[in-house]
Amino acid sequence: MKRKDVLIAISLSMFVLGVSIILGFESFIPIGTMEIRSLGKSYLKLAYNPWNTTHTSFSLNVVSAIIWDYRGLDTFYETCILLASIVAIVTLFRGAVEVKGVSSKGLSEITKTATKLIIPLIVLYGVITALHGHLTPGGGFQGGAIASVSISLCLVVYSLDYIWSKGLVIKKLMLLRVIGMLGIILICLMALITGLAVGAKAYIFQNMLKEDSPISYPGFVLDAPLAGALFFFNLFEIFVVVAGLSTALILLALRNVEFLKIFEVKETVE
Repeated sequence: MKRKDVLIAISLSMFVLGVSIILGFESFIPIGTMEIRSLGKSYLKLAYNPWNTTHTSFSLNVVSAIIWDYRGLDTFYETCILLASIVAIVTLFRGAVEVKGVSSKGLSEITKTATKLIIPLIVLYGVITALHGHLTPGGGFQGGAIASVSISLCLVVYSLDYIWSKGLVIKKLMLLRVIGMLGIILICLMALITGLAVGAKAYIFQNMLKEDSPISYPGFVLDAPLAGALFFFNLFEIFVVVAGLSTALILLALRNVEFLKIFEVKETVE
């Protein structure tokens, strides 16, 4: 064994040992007496508070409540930035067409069989993370990022031709992103539209009823906390994220043949 390999093994062992010691003694170390700011207290107190129905979001996940309820406009702009970034990537690779029969047959049959078993679990875990994001850690973005891992696995294990054969073309993914964004916009404006229709006061990004507005999304469904609009935001967000990240992964996996098609289109335009 080389000296370099021995040093790497010792370094990794020391790192693991150090982390284990820190985690082991964490419960014996005092956290401190730092005072929580009033804004943080209000988030913790009102994220799920059935006794204060005009201020709570009925979300057991405080982070999700902050993202979509307390600062929904900020999160909406972040989602728009993601969409704009994907549009920029698609514009950069404009002219790319699906060329089949180019890639290799992929990895071994053992790897493909294992991937077939893993991919449904990855997608399922991503969907659960998104749809359960108002109750437990997670959300639409996190769930979409997890689910898009299945695309990267297919690209590596099967090939880009396999992706094309399953119908995951750029146009369909773009349509899915647009549907997700339209859904988010509709949820943003639904309370306001309803208020205008019935002659009641309402707000953009309104979730639960307010002291001066009777408009509200359902807080519970069959005694299960729904957190009103938060559930629907996460639902449409996973569409945007899965389609966006999948588009980026597919475009980055293009072969020389697809790139030549892009250059031919650009030269024709010029």
